[in-house]
Order: sequence, then structure tokens, then C-alpha cells
Amino acid sequence: YMLLHVLEGEFRLQVEGGVHRVGAGQFGFVGPGVPHQLASDGHILFLALHMDWFPSDTDPNASMIVPLDSREDAQAPGMQPSLHSFTDIAIPYVLETAGSEWLAGTLRKIVTHWQEKNAIDQLQAQLHTAEIVLHLLKTYASHNTSESKRSTSLHWVPAYLQYRLSEPLSVEEMAHKALMSRSYFSEHFRQQFGMPPHQYLLKLRLDYATELLRSTVLPLQAIADSCGFSSVHHFSKMYRQRFGYAPSKVRNPN
Repeated sequence: YMLLHVLEGEFRLQVEGGVHRVGAGQFGFVGPGVPHQLASDGHILFLALHMDWFPSDTDPNASMIVPLDSREDAQAPGMQPSLHSFTDIAIPYVLETAGSEWLAGTLRKIVTHWQEKNAIDQLQAQLHTAEIVLHLLKTYASHNTSESKRSTSLHWVPAYLQYRLSEPLSVEEMAHKALMSRSYFSEHFRQQFGMPPHQYLLKLRLDYATELLRSTVLPLQAIADSCGFSSVHHFSKMYRQRFGYAPSKVRNPN
């Protein structure tokens, strides 16, 4: 989990199809397994805190940055659980201003203690980090478990599905992740994405299949497996229904 505090300047945080501006005094937040990019047109100075929120067997020398240059399982070895798995926690990419002075002060304490490189200061830095984790959870976790009152935002669903295209996913499983009944989930999904959940998942699978057809030489069976289709026949049938031609035409248009 990465917490960014801008001291000078401004940067653009590009993540999940959106662009969020983070200026001086503000905090940006990105969870693990979320592809993102930072960009700035001028001078910028910021502090970055990388945190493990859950127990991990990660090699202490392992890189904190995991390049996602392929669609393989985004949960790389040692990667912390994604917040998309916790539907009662919704931390925004740009944190609210309330509590920002406390966050800034605690972050400075962490840096000061961590730089001392002795056991007591290292432990103190970890304690302050735990304070930040608890602050974020208390601020942004939902304590309302009533289905009718719980947030119906499903912004996390596209990323959740993208990372699991090769798996057999049912609407019931999606609804369970959202802590909703199947009918309640389906209703709000259609309102937010303009189509039923199973059709949206099929669209993602076929779009990814098209990408693989154009950019790789993988056989159709491997593409079908990677995109969650039960067989090449099923893949070809669904592909033809949507695009009007067989997947092989993508590679051999003539």
C-alpha cells in the first residue's frame, strides 16, 4: 500500500481510467496490484510511504514495484491483498482534507525514526505506520451492514474481473464479494455499467481475447483458457456472436 504526501508542486495520478490531481499538502493513496502512473509538468517534492497491512512472507529484498507487462495473475508472490477484496473499505485515490495535518506530522515522524537505523527507532516507525493504517481504516471503512443502506458503488468490479478473466466466475460470486444478494447486485450493476454482470464479464473476456489475437501468437486453445472459456468451440461461438466473424479472421483477414 502506497501513501504519497506532496510537499511541493502537483502531480497527476493516472489509475483505473481516471486522472486525479494531487497538489501540495494533499495525500494520494494506491493499493497493491493497481496499475498506476504518476506524471508532473514541473518540479515536485513528495514523501512516499510503502506499507504492508497484512502479514507477509515477502523477501525483504523484493522490489516494491511489480511491472504488469502481461495479463498473468496480478497477485505476484508476496503481494498484499487488494482492497478490491474488501467491499466495506473504500479509500479514495486522493484523501479527504480532514486529518491531513495529523497524517503529515505522523509521516514525518516515521521518516525521522526510520533514518536512525536502530532497533528502537525502527519499531517506533512501525508503530506510527500502524497508527496511519488504523486512521485510514476508521475513516474510510463502512460500519453499516444493512444491504439497503450500504454503499452501492461498484467501482471496484472492473479491476476485480480483469484480474480473474481466466477463472470461472458466476454472478453469485460477484454478489458475494459485494456483500449483496444476487438480485440486488444485478440491479445496481446494470444501473452503473449499462448491462448485466454476465454480459459485462463476457465483453471483458472477448476484448482481452482480441488483444491476445492481435499481439501474440498463442494458439486458440491457450487464448480460450486465458480468457475463461470452457473450450475453443465455446470461445469461437461467443466471439462470432459478438463480432460477426471467427477469431481466426483477426490474424488472417484475407
